Amino acid sequence: MFEYAVYVRTQEGYIERMNNVISNLPYDPQGTYGSLSPYVHEEELVGFPESVVLWKNSTGPSVGIAPINADRNSPTLLVA
Repeated sequence: MFEYAVYVRTQEGYIERMNNVISNLPYDPQGTYGSLSPYVHEEELVGFPESVVLWKNSTGPSVGIAPINADRNSPTLLVA
């Protein structure tokens, strides 16, 4: 089972980790970004439990998801 933490980014660029967790998103390793569309804009996280987040929008306000326990049970994400 794949689990993702929900993140929010403001217009000013502030990032906040929400208490929400999303589970069992369809994952197709053959699809672009493992078929996690529309969350395709990858950014490294510093100072948060997760190391990377996938944003819906590349800039500005956005909602994103970050793999929880990426070492154990999530797909490998590559920074483009």
